[in-house]
Amino acid sequence: MARRTKQEADETREALLNAAELVFLERGVARASLDEIARGAGCSRGAVHWHFGDKLGLFLALDERLVLFQDEACRTLSDENGCRSLAAMRGSITEAMASLENDGHRRRLLTVMLQRCEYVEEMAPALDRRRNADASMRCMLSRCFESAAQRGEMSGCWTPEQAAMFLHALIAGLINDWLRADAGFSLSEEVDRALQVFFACIAGGAARVDALADTHA
Repeated sequence: MARRTKQEADETREALLNAAELVFLERGVARASLDEIARGAGCSRGAVHWHFGDKLGLFLALDERLVLFQDEACRTLSDENGCRSLAAMRGSITEAMASLENDGHRRRLLTVMLQRCEYVEEMAPALDRRRNADASMRCMLSRCFESAAQRGEMSGCWTPEQAAMFLHALIAGLINDWLRADAGFSLSEEVDRALQVFFACIAGGAARVDALADTHA
């Protein structure tokens, strides 16, 4: 009986998180009510308070569900072959974007966290998580570009830190555009094309575009 009770509690918690994901997506975090979320989960409002305390607790629990694209990119880049060349970097980052693009659940969660939420003071843990992930991604990119510079793949006009900052901003901007309902483009394809041109530029000129494309293919 105790095992069944725990299972039911876990199922109720998951149902509330699933409902919150949809309500936050549709209404925004600030406008969403616990009553709406409870109804969506087929539960009482009391169940929300039991599992999460309040809407902030529910929001923070939902944030923990999200696999950040920064973490995914760092994982693929830290792979043995993920950073061996600019072409390999391009492939690793595009792979991370394809993983995000093909996961509707992650897209909804990311839309909530980036476009349906105002990060007031009490939401600092979620905001800090994103800031730390951004810093980790820029650090990883910087190390990759430092290796590229040592291999002679980068123009002396760029420092690894500058290239990392520019590339991080480029990817984040494309993701934000893609999350809009009317974006109408493939995230992985657009990121791949942008990387092709950007890496050609930091390699010393547009003449490198075709060479990088051939290597990546």
